[in-house]
Amino acid sequence: MPLIRKFFSYLPHFIQASSLAFLINICLYVLLKPKIGVNAGGLIAELTGTLFLYIFLRLSKKPKLFKTSSGIVAQYLISIGTIFINLVVLNVVNFVYQSITLSSPSFASISETKVSILSKIVASICGFLWTSSMTMKFTFDFRNNKGDFRR
Repeated sequence: MPLIRKFFSYLPHFIQASSLAFLINICLYVLLKPKIGVNAGGLIAELTGTLFLYIFLRLSKKPKLFKTSSGIVAQYLISIGTIFINLVVLNVVNFVYQSITLSSPSFASISETKVSILSKIVASICGFLWTSSMTMKFTFDFRNNKGDFRR
């Protein structure tokens, strides 16, 4: 099966799995950004979301790496790319927002929370493409529904 077709056939289950991780990720980011900043908030939110994604997929799909520790390490290695993508996008959106706010005071009325949510959604969409393709390729077999926990 061609790679693109395979990706789209496995995507519905990955979207279900990543939805919970995304909700956790965005909630943590929105809560943490005002207290600890863009980078630290984005990093903690992404690492927590990755762990929840791995746990959900481990319970519902057959892992390609049967040792849980190996699977978590692989998922976090994939997450490094996602973290990089997220931090770049979050910082670019934050920079653009700050620049626009300085030059046009009418944009200052947009709340920091709305900007945080919007920037996290944009960053997450960009990171989603990377994470979904790498997770499907390296850590889970999306053709099978149940993980084999006997190994």
